Amino acid sequence: MTYSVIDGTAADSLALTDRGGAYGHGLFETMLLHHGALPLRQLHSERILRDAPTLGIKIAAEQLDSSIESLIGGLSPEQRQFGIVKVIVTAGSGGRGYASPSATEAAPRIIAQYFPLATDLKTQRQQGISLTECHYRLPHNPVLAGIKHLNRLDQVMARSEWADEYDDGMMFSTGGSLIETTRANLFIKLSSGWVTPCLDQAGVCGVMRELLIDQLFASVGLKVQQASVSREQLHSATELFTCSSVRGIVPVISTPSTGSLAIGRDTRLLQSALQNNDQGFPC
Repeated sequence: MTYSVIDGTAADSLALTDRGGAYGHGLFETMLLHHGALPLRQLHSERILRDAPTLGIKIAAEQLDSSIESLIGGLSPEQRQFGIVKVIVTAGSGGRGYASPSATEAAPRIIAQYFPLATDLKTQRQQGISLTECHYRLPHNPVLAGIKHLNRLDQVMARSEWADEYDDGMMFSTGGSLIETTRANLFIKLSSGWVTPCLDQAGVCGVMRELLIDQLFASVGLKVQQASVSREQLHSATELFTCSSVRGIVPVISTPSTGSLAIGRDTRLLQSALQNNDQGFPC
């Protein structure tokens, strides 16, 4: 059962004039709800407040908090235990064509939605997943790179390439660099050490990726760098995992470039560090 609020009021429809639906003019966050709490809530809020101005959207932290609390307050006790909370911030209605609303009429909308949690998350964290390599290429766009904006057609196109034979697909840029999967960030252990793709030209800078780079790798005595990763470099990978704010750290056990992969010691160490982190993320 799903539940949603718009600007703090229970609703199940959006104005036809909303710029989010018309142009993808907005951004969003997808958060894990675990025992009534959102473990990475602060990081999610910070990212929205950091990236919204790039899209010409002005929003206050208090508005975000109020909408999230309104959503959680409307959930049943059972729903509050486990689920997914998606927060969408759009530019609202107004403006003519592609022109944004004037400063006097700009009124962003905040949509908060609840969805049940997928049943396979724990199994995937423990047993790993298999990835394909998408033919569709992510275009370079340094202005929007890193932002989780509403324009997800690139991911829709890539996801259409397989049915259920793979769990996810790796996406490369038009320049041939590995960027991410259709729904998560990537970390790879190469002969030179751990690396995560640089996202200054394409991709989404996920909050779980941020937590891993800023805290978790160092907490277990490992180093990680952000760098360009080619398909050829994947052949030497000895460990590989995806990460997201909902799924956590998920080992990868097979890709076309690497063949079969064992779930390595470093990956398990990082999973344990995430579980023991003060964010309270389950593993």
